[in-house]
Amino acid sequence: MRRSWICVLVCACPGLAVGAFERQPEGVRSAAMGSAGVAIPGNVWGAFTNPASLAGVRGTSAGIAVAPSPFGLSELGRTACAVASGWGRLGASLAALRSGFSLYHETTVSAAFGCDIGRGVRCGAACTLNALAIEGYGSAACWGWDAGVLWSLAPGVDIGASASNINVPSPGRSGEGIARAATAGVAFSAGAPLALACDISVDPRFPVEVRMGGEYVIAGCFAIRAGVTSEPSALCAGFGLLVSPLEVEYAFSRHQELGFTHRFGLGITLGGP
Repeated sequence: MRRSWICVLVCACPGLAVGAFERQPEGVRSAAMGSAGVAIPGNVWGAFTNPASLAGVRGTSAGIAVAPSPFGLSELGRTACAVASGWGRLGASLAALRSGFSLYHETTVSAAFGCDIGRGVRCGAACTLNALAIEGYGSAACWGWDAGVLWSLAPGVDIGASASNINVPSPGRSGEGIARAATAGVAFSAGAPLALACDISVDPRFPVEVRMGGEYVIAGCFAIRAGVTSEPSALCAGFGLLVSPLEVEYAFSRHQELGFTHRFGLGITLGGP
């Protein structure tokens, strides 16, 4: 029981490890690349990362990502899923996340869309339901709004930015809203087997975080990934194995004080080029 209440405090107190409804990329690929990816187009996880990237989705893609025991604590487990489809200049996604355990859990459901408005510019928005439940204290929910933009400077060179919780939604009666957060970054691929990404994330609850990572694809089907984050300081790595139309993914990160977090993912892509 003592362990369970420690986990409640970790979830609820931003200064310990994660804050309530802390926005994470969720996708295993991004996690292995140091959680960078706000400027990567065609991201099935765009509802949680940058809704503008959905304008680059081709066909229909779906994914599931599981972090069963972050920092070795099963009570902090996260399970996320997303499905995205693209139609010409438009893309849309529905994504969901559940984290926590029986005494304390958070559920996030997001509906997002992206649109290519021409000249290499894409924009997007997301509407997110944030629901919180604490045993013995009840539950509460609120709606939040996110927005993002993505600009292709040249083939394979993109810059992106996103903002979450623009309306500072507040679950419950305390009046304390979920903090706004913003991320900006750049991604480079240029059609080569090497892809690089770097993000800067600003959240008033935490120090400014720098995220960077890379991916190298071997024989068009096996991707090796690695990255780093600054706040918290962590090393990340992983891989993706593509056996069309399926992709199996794994990532781990090592926090210098809290230890390892392992993530597992499965994706499928149907249609598109």
